[in-house]
Amino acid sequence: MTKTLYLFILLFTANTLFAQQEAVPDVVICHADFTDGMVQILAAQNSGLKRSVTSSIEVTYVGFPDVAKTAFEEAVSIWEGILISKMPIRIKATWESISGSTLAYTKATRIFRNVDKVPYKDVWYVGPLAEAISGKDLNDGDYDVEVNLNKNINWSYSTNGAIFTGRFDLITVVLHEIAHGLGFSSSMKLINDNTEGSWGQSGFPYIYDLYLENSKDILLTNTNSFLNPSAELQNVLISEDVYFQISNAKYVDNLPKIYSPNPFKSGGSISHLDESAYPIGSVNSLMSPSIHSAEAIHDPGELILSMMNQIGWPVNNLESFTILSQMPELEPKILVYPNPTNGTLAVAVPVNLRSTHAHIEIIDLQGKVWFTLNENTMNKGTVYLETEQLSSGTFLLRVNSEKGVFTKRIIKR
Repeated sequence: MTKTLYLFILLFTANTLFAQQEAVPDVVICHADFTDGMVQILAAQNSGLKRSVTSSIEVTYVGFPDVAKTAFEEAVSIWEGILISKMPIRIKATWESISGSTLAYTKATRIFRNVDKVPYKDVWYVGPLAEAISGKDLNDGDYDVEVNLNKNINWSYSTNGAIFTGRFDLITVVLHEIAHGLGFSSSMKLINDNTEGSWGQSGFPYIYDLYLENSKDILLTNTNSFLNPSAELQNVLISEDVYFQISNAKYVDNLPKIYSPNPFKSGGSISHLDESAYPIGSVNSLMSPSIHSAEAIHDPGELILSMMNQIGWPVNNLESFTILSQMPELEPKILVYPNPTNGTLAVAVPVNLRSTHAHIEIIDLQGKVWFTLNENTMNKGTVYLETEQLSSGTFLLRVNSEKGVFTKRIIKR
């Protein structure tokens, strides 16, 4: 079974009823690197981010000194200008003593599956993302994210990006931790004395997990290639050969490399970017597994935001994004995968956009029509197209139905 076919059998099951479920996710841990980075990456006004507030993050502080609250609120304001959600995101932030070199640990308080309006069924979404999609308060007013910061760390509370030898920039760490609470996290783990790799809760993956693959383009959740659990999956999780599939055309030939060291780091592996690929000073280094002293990163960066966008977050106006949402309401979009392609192309139509008469066509940039198909997507939520007849290059895939006209750019290798 191909990677594409497996993914969409998992994601789309037509005409089936699914009951909403919830669970508690695992914690993600961030460690300190006591080597001074001497790096400043600021949230510049011309970074591409539209900084008007398009979401609301409410924080309840436990044990926080006022100076730490000020820095935390600055990090919150950066995310509020990135995310688009009409539902408030409630964070409980705790200032506590944590042993060792841990800077902080974070988790969403709940994960949900089969929530109203989510396009992909039987997949876990963190609470804040599920609420943004459904437009409903799923936590009954309770906290959505819990962030625990180590009060024993030598913190810098600067809000202007100033760096200091031996001090850890609190804004950087909070930006990092909030990203985990928003869904930048995996359920991949080792079990049975670290002899087998495993994923999922109650047998279902996180939305983040579905985009993890190795360099051979094999999805880690494809049980035809990697049984769950299995020693084969364990080998992949410690292979330093794990990537994240995203649709942003800027990165399709250089996918985000995921942190998968040997030995496996519980609470850290797979839920971070690989620091060797995004070393200190990189604009994409915010989600490294450890943060250096004297390292200030106040902009998540386009690569990381593309990953957030891929799992379902609407993010504010970054020019290169293939999916933009300028409204608080998030509607599921038609998904084309894999892209670029060199074989079978899957066109997955979420429930809200399915129709009895959908006209699908592939057009080159000169307007020549290379392929047409009429399909009833009410009965077939995912349509598979063979692209062997296409030459290498860029094409437009267009789906025209009574639900509207939707166009995606595709690349044929």
